[in-house]
Amino acid sequence: MGKVLLVGKGKLYKSVKDSIRAIHTDIRNVETVDYDEEWFKPTRNQNVFYEKIRDPRQYNSVYLFPHSLLDGMKLVKLFSQFKPFRLFVVTCNHQNSNLYKKMGADFVIFSKPDGYSYNWLLTSES
Repeated sequence: MGKVLLVGKGKLYKSVKDSIRAIHTDIRNVETVDYDEEWFKPTRNQNVFYEKIRDPRQYNSVYLFPHSLLDGMKLVKLFSQFKPFRLFVVTCNHQNSNLYKKMGADFVIFSKPDGYSYNWLLTSES
């Protein structure tokens, strides 16, 4: 498995983090980062991003868990600048999948926050 980065906020993101920690004892190849509104302020965008995450190009896969459509658009725009990795958006709302794909997401995954195992996230081919 290659390196995986999870970036998110909200109930779905918390469920994924909790599920991964409950199932996997070795999560050295997984980095989780909670985003906040500070990331999106124009004057601080890149500086805050690099403070929280080293070089994003080191990851094979990046999973974004936006809390809202606006957050999702901003996250996809930000991360699509650094790609050679596969960029996933994980959301509860299927209505925005085409928008995320047009903006640079490779895949959009629909999920609910409770009662699911996210073991597949770390065992899928990276």
